[in-house]
Amino acid sequence: LEPGGIVSQSRVPMVGHSGTTSRVGLRGLPLALLLLAPCCVAMFSEGSAYVPANSTVFIGKFCFTYDPTSSGSIGRLNITISAPTLTSQQSAHLVIFDDESESYPGPSGQWAALSCSDRMRHAKHKMKLDWKKLQAGQQKFRFRLREHLRPRFWYIAVADCSGAGLDIAYQVEAVNDAYGSTAHFPTDKRLALPAFALLSLAYGLLAAAQRRASALLGAGAGADSARHKALHPFARLLVAGIVLGLAASVLSTSHFFVFARNGVGAPVVRLCAQLLCAASRFVLASLLLLLSEGKCVSYVMVSADARRIGSLLGPFLASCLFLELWGDYSVARRYTTDYVYTTSFGCALVCVDLILLSRYVLNLRRTHAKEFDSSEGTFYRRWGALYGLWFLALPVTVLLSLVVLAPYVWWIISLAVNGSMTVAVYAALVIGLWPGNTRSYLKLRAPMLNDEVLGECSFASFPLTSPSKDSEPMHLPSLLESKSRSYRHPKLGFSTVG
Repeated sequence: LEPGGIVSQSRVPMVGHSGTTSRVGLRGLPLALLLLAPCCVAMFSEGSAYVPANSTVFIGKFCFTYDPTSSGSIGRLNITISAPTLTSQQSAHLVIFDDESESYPGPSGQWAALSCSDRMRHAKHKMKLDWKKLQAGQQKFRFRLREHLRPRFWYIAVADCSGAGLDIAYQVEAVNDAYGSTAHFPTDKRLALPAFALLSLAYGLLAAAQRRASALLGAGAGADSARHKALHPFARLLVAGIVLGLAASVLSTSHFFVFARNGVGAPVVRLCAQLLCAASRFVLASLLLLLSEGKCVSYVMVSADARRIGSLLGPFLASCLFLELWGDYSVARRYTTDYVYTTSFGCALVCVDLILLSRYVLNLRRTHAKEFDSSEGTFYRRWGALYGLWFLALPVTVLLSLVVLAPYVWWIISLAVNGSMTVAVYAALVIGLWPGNTRSYLKLRAPMLNDEVLGECSFASFPLTSPSKDSEPMHLPSLLESKSRSYRHPKLGFSTVG
């Protein structure tokens, strides 16, 4: 770390708001999420904070790259501090830590027990705040950094060891010079732009494939039959999930494209992308749970099934989204290498995925027991188990992050694994419902009864009994199967042969 010292007092242009005072309450959470959106990723950031007496407050962090061969700097750190209330009797410092164990290993009871002066002794560099310059305007610091072993997180903090407390305003600019045109990216998010661009391409191809499937249905079947299949609730959910994933990936790509140029990006766009991504995952979880119940495999799915699973998972997953956003934009992100899924908020999210997995497995076992001797039993034993792996993607990546992976690859590995698994499952569903795919166990059936009538159906009204021997079975067209098979609706109580 090479300090450049104090520079001219000209004001650095304000780029975006990236922090608030430490006294933000829960009542202002929606506004706080929007205001805090830039703070965790923006490399041009500003904000305000209160430094309690004999305490240290972190105001930012950045992951710098490394170069084992170069003797020059790999990055720059420019900091501007404003503290007009600082007096000559106070002793306040700007302190710089890195993630080495002898500097700042992360939040812990041992670190919390250290006195203010002991914490300053752990700093890689410290510079005293000049009360004369701060009363007249601002104090600015410039640093150049060298790294030869591996990428590291660097932390910027302000310490007041005088026992008086201090209100400050700050600006932080961090640049990875070695990255050229992507210099504003920290090392842990350097691959964010190409990763989201690939996800956008994958979702775009899936959307185009689903559109083609709808066109084939229209060309290969009667108008009424094609319309009923295209409007099937499972098909509509599948289209909605793919479109939501495409929109989320495109918005994230746009955000990081702008971020590469100004170091801030479009925080509100990024927040919208996270909401859409959560919605896409919610749709996929609903589809998989419906499959585990045998819908569109052994039993007819109706709109009431989609509403039922949505009402069951909706509030549950909305709470998870709240936890994810709060953990992602929490002020704690300034003083830890954790990403959202390795925090206490993330542990709750992992538990949710495990709960959904247990529900999926129980449904799958119950359905497989009923259909063990039928041809669909193979689907539940083979494809049902493979689809269930989607629920394990997040827990496995979190476990790897905590045990094996270095902190600067946690975020990109999580994005790659969870994103690719989601795309793969959506692709499997698109292929499974492709018109003319006679090897698939998935199928849409027509004609469908009116949603209002189906909504009134109950097990009491339609007991699970086989039709009489004298009755003629209903013949329904099969979309994906060429084999003849018996097909029983669990509510309506009739059998079909396709």
